[in-house]
Amino acid sequence: MALDVKFRQLLQNELEKTLSRIIQDKNSKLSNIWKCKNEDDFLYGWHLGKADDFCLNQYFIHYHKTPTKEDLDEIQGMLFLHANDFRRKLYE
Repeated sequence: MALDVKFRQLLQNELEKTLSRIIQDKNSKLSNIWKCKNEDDFLYGWHLGKADDFCLNQYFIHYHKTPTKEDLDEIQGMLFLHANDFRRKLYE
């Protein structure tokens, strides 16, 4: 494990908050704004991309350096663990 416990918990908390925001965004009619054909797929990518961006930004703030390959793999692993949760929330 390359990431420290405090940083992993920060990411975990943010991913859980993102899951709760998905339902709010699902009812916002983003398909009208973005002209997307499948709003659920759009929201899945939107939230997963935002979560990835958050994780990388927080890494820079927390460690003051660019992530190593091992760190990136661990961050990606955390995101992938939640990817199915994101999709399930969209299709509830």
